Amino acid sequence: MSRADTVTVKLHRALYTRQAIEEAAAVFEGFATFNVDRDGDHYIVDVTDINRDVEGDVVAEFCNFSLANTASQQAGRR
Repeated sequence: MSRADTVTVKLHRALYTRQAIEEAAAVFEGFATFNVDRDGDHYIVDVTDINRDVEGDVVAEFCNFSLANTASQQAGRR
């Protein structure tokens, strides 16, 4: 299994909730390791131990999933 170095993504708190990010991290745990932290207006996600043997971009799919989770959570609050 081929693994990659760390990728860091910044997700703005106006667009993403921490809960949505953490739920996405749980779904993607078989593909990488995720560490979520907060820095001002952003959540900083260090993605490590990324499995490069899977088809697609794990980090991009994780970000998409996090955004979809946030939208779903916000729609449920209305």
